[in-house]
Amino acid sequence: MKKILLLALTLAAAVSCLSAQEKVSIAAAANLSAVKDQLGGAFAKKYPQYQAEFTFGSSGSLVTQIKNGAPFQVFMSADTGFAKDLVDAKMTLGGAKVYTLGKLIFLTTKNLDLSKGLAVLKDPAVARWANCNPDTAPYGRAAKEALIKQGLYDAVAPKLVTAQNVTQALQFTLAGADAGFVNKSALYTKDVQPYDKEGTFWFEVDPSLYAPIEQAFVIISTAKDSKAAAAFGDFLLSPEAQAVFAAFGYGKP
Repeated sequence: MKKILLLALTLAAAVSCLSAQEKVSIAAAANLSAVKDQLGGAFAKKYPQYQAEFTFGSSGSLVTQIKNGAPFQVFMSADTGFAKDLVDAKMTLGGAKVYTLGKLIFLTTKNLDLSKGLAVLKDPAVARWANCNPDTAPYGRAAKEALIKQGLYDAVAPKLVTAQNVTQALQFTLAGADAGFVNKSALYTKDVQPYDKEGTFWFEVDPSLYAPIEQAFVIISTAKDSKAAAAFGDFLLSPEAQAVFAAFGYGKP
């Protein structure tokens, strides 16, 4: 009986501890969805008194939501531009800080000749290819920039299927389109695992073909009294967070 009572008290204390955790609300670029569990887990281990809650979307749409009053405390952009947009609007505590470097890949589930590089999109076997909206999603902008630099965009644009964010571009690529441009960290998701064979189903787009995808974060002004938000900002630049990003194919900032 005493053991049962002790167990009950222990469980009650654990539940009470969890409910007492201060939460930090994070608006995060869609490419980060693959790292959510590991990043949140590493944050909880380093700061057990706090809990990270993520909402994902295209960077541009998240900025719009924040400007319209969405109650986010931290914004993790897929580039520096959208983060600096909030800085310029005087909606942040301090400036934008780069926390990782994104990498763009070309992905297919079909039997395509990837030795052709990006020119494979001109192949008649590619009826449709997916990319996220370059106006709101930095990875989509990088893909469009790469195709323009290689003189391919105008020729293949009629076959383009536009997604709202990079997560949706991945969905299109896996179900419907013949190929698509996505973040390299997508390779670590369950649905992409069967196609994680470089040179057969994917290749990394030459980074010299697009501006570096420097992913930056800002802390929103409304979080000025939040210790959890400040801790999460510090965490993103810590060795623990950087190890998580590196494990998912991101580059050092």
